Amino acid sequence: MSLRRTLSELAAFLRKPTVLRGQGLRAPGAWRLWTTLTVFQILVLCAVVVQAMLLWQKAFGLPSPDAFDGMSPLALWGGAVILAPVLEELFFRAWLGGRPRALAALAVTVAGLAAFVALGRGKPLIGLPILAATALAACVLWWKLRRREDIPPRFASAFPAIFYGTVLVFAALHLANYPQVSLLALPMVLPQAWTGVMLGYIRVRIGLVAAILTHVASNAVVLSLALATGT
Repeated sequence: MSLRRTLSELAAFLRKPTVLRGQGLRAPGAWRLWTTLTVFQILVLCAVVVQAMLLWQKAFGLPSPDAFDGMSPLALWGGAVILAPVLEELFFRAWLGGRPRALAALAVTVAGLAAFVALGRGKPLIGLPILAATALAACVLWWKLRRREDIPPRFASAFPAIFYGTVLVFAALHLANYPQVSLLALPMVLPQAWTGVMLGYIRVRIGLVAAILTHVASNAVVLSLALATGT
């Protein structure tokens, strides 16, 4: 597939996101498509989005993120480049394909996390059973619904709002990386917003594993540049 066609398909999807059946990385041409989309995502991120964010940060004297302050290089690379991409893709984008098993598992996970925050945070005797029950329930539902491939009509019709809503939530949660949250800080998560858009498209166009690999590659490049430049 040519670069022009790849970007044309991306633009058409972003104008009106629709649920797609990810072709998987084993499909003919999938790795070439993944490479093209991943390189495009990283180039735009580093050459345009991050530069705009840095200009905004400098103009208003905003602080840099402090989420990883004090972490050893091993922990930093393991957390930012391996663990975070896997967990974030599982939570934010694994279910974007619309399959009932993934939607059910997401609903149980969100309910379980809410119960943990409300009742079990800081209380291991309560919190651990809640997390264990949540994981068990999600696995059971996934297994019971594993053969269903139908996409709920309401999910399909609401998909544009779901897609961009997920992007906004994904970006907004990264405001927690900064010592102070304010309206001025919103442009500081533009990199996460752009990345969320591209990861979402790669997820539905190719598949979850492809989105995880792009997330890993993107974080690795950004972290390497940040460490090299001291930003």
